[in-house]
Amino acid sequence: MTFVLKLLCGIWAVLMLLIGGRWWLAFDGIAADWAVQPMSALGVNNLIADMGGLFLGGSIMILLGLRSGQSVWLLAAALLNAIAASGRLLGFAAFEVVPEALISVSLEILASVLLIYTHKRMTAEESNS
Repeated sequence: MTFVLKLLCGIWAVLMLLIGGRWWLAFDGIAADWAVQPMSALGVNNLIADMGGLFLGGSIMILLGLRSGQSVWLLAAALLNAIAASGRLLGFAAFEVVPEALISVSLEILASVLLIYTHKRMTAEESNS
């Protein structure tokens, strides 16, 4: 069971790595895909730094947790996903529910739960050995 959980976390980490890489290396394509239009070069710089950093940092945290066996890293990545989901929910409440974003918020919540549960399983296994 824990192997499957780790595998799913690894898949999520690779997905985040690919998305972060797109923010850093293929900005125009991902900005268009995500319906983001920066108003100036400063906006481009901010999106590349913040979005790329969020996704790449989350991916690195997950991979560190899986590779080192220090599952606390998974909690840090879960927190990033949970904060992103919270921001989406705040946007829904303050502006409007965007149907296209429902999949994203669902995945962020699911990823948070997966990462937290995997951390608990890894910690329990460590305690038993």
